[in-house]
Amino acid sequence: MSSLAIFKSTLVNALRSSISANLDKYLLNDAWVAEVSTKTNREMQTGVEVAGPLGLALPEDSNHKDTENAISFHKALRHLTPLQARDPRLWTRLAHIELWPYMRLRWPVEKHMANRERAARFVEARYFVAQSQSRALLRHGIARLWWTAQLSHDPDRGNPYELTAVLLSTLDITQQIVERGMGRANNIIRGFLAFLLSNSEVLLTGGDKNRVRIRRLAKHLNMHGGVCVLDLLSQAEVMEVLGKELARILDSERADSSKDTPA
Repeated sequence: MSSLAIFKSTLVNALRSSISANLDKYLLNDAWVAEVSTKTNREMQTGVEVAGPLGLALPEDSNHKDTENAISFHKALRHLTPLQARDPRLWTRLAHIELWPYMRLRWPVEKHMANRERAARFVEARYFVAQSQSRALLRHGIARLWWTAQLSHDPDRGNPYELTAVLLSTLDITQQIVERGMGRANNIIRGFLAFLLSNSEVLLTGGDKNRVRIRRLAKHLNMHGGVCVLDLLSQAEVMEVLGKELARILDSERADSSKDTPA
């Protein structure tokens, strides 16, 4: 097993403060940071063991391969602790060195170059971690892969990454479940995902109606946190809360439908 290297803070700060000046470099197909820094000034070893190759499958047109990459990447960095996974130095390095080819295809900067200020903000969000908070980590091009797998990984399932596929099935599901409350206990996220999976016929078949249902469920669960400590709920209790709300949602839809039906 190889050891994981990270950037030094001084380099991360220098790169982040120079995004606008270096913006055109983010259009290059080859990684360039090694050319503007020496190894001594650039990196340090962490001692964290890498259990597998860090390479990611490259996106092909509309197939971003997020689920595939999240699973393989999480397996490769399974020795990473949540504290280490909040370190901006790690994600900045991976985005600029080892996984640059992936970043260029998955998060191409040229789509935003019509407005250089917007492009600079895009680079800061996807290639850097401005803060070690959930939203920043979930927006970073590489960190989001590890964190979505970490939060949905369930060792008690036959396929421990079954819920990861649900979480990454649509951007809306990822945003509703994770970006709004990454600090919540894993059992809350797993419970929500397990509920979606067990009710896939009315929640995971696509379309605006399912999207609205999921948003209403997420809002209800957040509101439920106002009367109890969500982190103390078991997965079964989360699913029970969501089950009652889904029944109300479906009953409301049927009532509305009957009103619209001519007598």
